[in-house]
Amino acid sequence: MTYKTYLFDFDYTLADSSRGIVLCFRHVLERNGYTDVTDDAIRRTIGKTLEESFSLLTGVADPERLADFKQQYRKEADVHMTPNTHLFPETLRVLRKLKERGAKVGIISTKYRFRIHDTMDQHLPADFLDIVVGGEDVTRAKPAPEGLLHAIGQLGVAKADVLYIGDSTVDAETAQAAGVDFAGVTHGVTTADELSRYPHRRVMASLDELLEEEGEKPQPPARRRIAIRQIILLLLLGWLAYAEAFPLWAAPTFIFPTLFLVYLLKVGSTRRLLPKAAEAWLKEQLHPVIVHFRAFHILQIRGKQPAPLSTELCTCRNCGHTYTGNFCPRCGQTRGVYRFQLKHAPGNILRSLFRVDGKFGHTLVALLYRPGHLMRGFMQGRRAAYSMPLQTLFLLVAFYLLAVQLVIPKVQERQEPKSDPERAERIRKALSELQEGRAEETDSLAIAIWDASIALQKSKLAGILPADSLKPSERMEDTASDDAFSIIGNRSKLMRWVDSTLSGIPLLGRAWSLLKSWGHGNRTLYVIAILPLFAVGTYWSFQNRWRLRRRPAQVCFNPMEHFFIQAYIASQIMLVSILVLPFGLADSSSTIYALPGWLIFLLFWWDLRQLYLCTWWDSFKRTLLVFAYAFLLLTGIALFVLILMAVAESLL
Repeated sequence: MTYKTYLFDFDYTLADSSRGIVLCFRHVLERNGYTDVTDDAIRRTIGKTLEESFSLLTGVADPERLADFKQQYRKEADVHMTPNTHLFPETLRVLRKLKERGAKVGIISTKYRFRIHDTMDQHLPADFLDIVVGGEDVTRAKPAPEGLLHAIGQLGVAKADVLYIGDSTVDAETAQAAGVDFAGVTHGVTTADELSRYPHRRVMASLDELLEEEGEKPQPPARRRIAIRQIILLLLLGWLAYAEAFPLWAAPTFIFPTLFLVYLLKVGSTRRLLPKAAEAWLKEQLHPVIVHFRAFHILQIRGKQPAPLSTELCTCRNCGHTYTGNFCPRCGQTRGVYRFQLKHAPGNILRSLFRVDGKFGHTLVALLYRPGHLMRGFMQGRRAAYSMPLQTLFLLVAFYLLAVQLVIPKVQERQEPKSDPERAERIRKALSELQEGRAEETDSLAIAIWDASIALQKSKLAGILPADSLKPSERMEDTASDDAFSIIGNRSKLMRWVDSTLSGIPLLGRAWSLLKSWGHGNRTLYVIAILPLFAVGTYWSFQNRWRLRRRPAQVCFNPMEHFFIQAYIASQIMLVSILVLPFGLADSSSTIYALPGWLIFLLFWWDLRQLYLCTWWDSFKRTLLVFAYAFLLLTGIALFVLILMAVAESLL
């Protein structure tokens, strides 16, 4: 039978939180003198309410004592629960397959709703689950059917179309009381025989068996051992990566290190790299590290949380109104008004000079450790704590230009001039050949292309030889720009005609001169100009129709939202450029971005993985497509402009 709605228990059904639960119970019990309770006894209470669990473990029946135990447990759980919880291997795969087939998916549990979201939101979009009912949403916990019936009512589905999946006899009793079908899973401490005593559709060893009812073959329960060919390829890529990356002063491109990392991630996610016993031992030894990583991952997803709502009365210092809450409802002033002290001076100076508020600072921090989550949340409406994308970009470009003026002279003083006579000789030879070819050319568009190539060779020569050793013909012209479009604009007959015509008009001539001077070498203009290219490239790469037919998107944005997303990515690149500038790792002479191409690609790869909640491997492939689409768009636009200019010149 095919169901339209699948409602799951959480603990021991979708996730294993037993380590966190045992740890929290252990701390509370030992603090109160109950040191003889075993871990197995604690695990047997999973699925019951906290009051019932503590009563069974301690024999205490006093409601006040049980309420105190519960309060202590909640404090422990705030620290230990979510980092010590992990989903079963098949959980995400099964949930995604059910959603792809059009079914509604939800969770009904005695655990607090926010703790369920803390775990699920690490892997799924916030709106992926159709409903989550936690212990705080009901007055009577399971096996009372209140939570299950509430979910059925909210989703507007018939009971005959609902399947409830759980791991304990409490879940079986809940489904029976609600009048819906039940499927048991033996992830927990309850055996198949115990679950079979209740009405059920089936008792499963794994959630993968749910897909059998949908006519899909379940995945193998365990990963296969790594193949010999994969080991050989990893060793080859590792050797090439080492040969390319070291020594670091040789300016490597980091192509092979990136490929090695990507393939290692792909193999590690699909194959067992170590024997089962060694893998289990290693996970146990690294458990503290894993817990801290999960805690950091949760922090990445949550970002800046709003301050708790104050319930104390406060008299507004601005208008005198008395209120409860964090802001005065009459004038909007915060209750956190403070007297100015020396420690507040830096922030006040920044806000005065650059009109930068706390939102800008929070945005900078988020761009360093949770950029994709920031972008996704901002586009989905969580905007109160962060500054607007273009505002952030403009400020960071200004800060970067200021940093260049302050830092670059000192960096150049520390660095010794680099000279490569052999490379300089090759560049000089190529430059001479280009200049000879340019002298024989008569077509204006072809001349522009020759000039672009000559300017490129001159810039390379200037980078490896001191300025006083360059011949006049090898130096960059002061009036020339570094990009091909400006050279075309300076050399073409059409642009000369436009320039002379507009310059002859008094008012328009001044505006035209100002526009030319503003556009020449304007980094902000160049950065904004490429944002639409990457926005369209990202949209096509992650949300094209062929891809959506194969796999419905977890996260969707329209092209305009992608433009603002690209503004955030550009802001992140500018921020990283500022941070690495003092170490001489940024190329301040670059027209657009000062970072090397491989590092920009890595930032895109990381950002888009967080933004679209996809795997590292999928993000890598899609990021390659993003750059390919952007390049093709740029090439197409350039060809279109050249054709238009050629047609216009032929008409002059």
